[in-house]
Amino acid sequence: MSSVQAVHNCDSWERVESLLRGGDVNVLILHESEASALTDDAVALVSRSVKVLVLFDDCHATRVFERGLVPDGLLMADDLTERSMTDALRRVAAGEIPMPTGLTRELIERASGPPPRPRRRGGGHILTPREMETLALLAEGLGNKQIARRLHISSHGVKRIVASLLLKLGSPNRTTAVVTAVQMGLIKIEPEIRSGLDKTA
Repeated sequence: MSSVQAVHNCDSWERVESLLRGGDVNVLILHESEASALTDDAVALVSRSVKVLVLFDDCHATRVFERGLVPDGLLMADDLTERSMTDALRRVAAGEIPMPTGLTRELIERASGPPPRPRRRGGGHILTPREMETLALLAEGLGNKQIARRLHISSHGVKRIVASLLLKLGSPNRTTAVVTAVQMGLIKIEPEIRSGLDKTA
């Protein structure tokens, strides 16, 4: 791919750490089995060092999110082609979060269970209007810089709002925050989106 200058195929996590600490990597591609087995230290290193693209074998493997890792993009391994990888890398670089329809459906279905009890802060858990705006943009898959531009605030301001959202919703990461918000009825999946998912899944 013309957009890729170099590829490092690492046979050990030590090699990955060395490349990340050296600042030689822009995107880290992991299989779901590797991503879900990362230690807390590894998750912290990856989260602050590089964009992460995770390859899934099926649409029911969501252990990655439970580890606290927030992928910047998701791809089904069986559907992997030069075109799909090129498109995923382009979208990740643009701050979007590419996600296969089947995995999107799985996350939505997880939201159909009983709503969780969010943590309370300051005597309540009601989100501010700005937090609601940010939550809606998170649901669209926008990154912090895109949200900052949309809301005309700084990226640092977005980080603070997202952190507050995670705390109020009792969620470990952005993905589960969106799922929790759907469960609580704070945001809705539009009928045409559901229809589109049914037709393309």
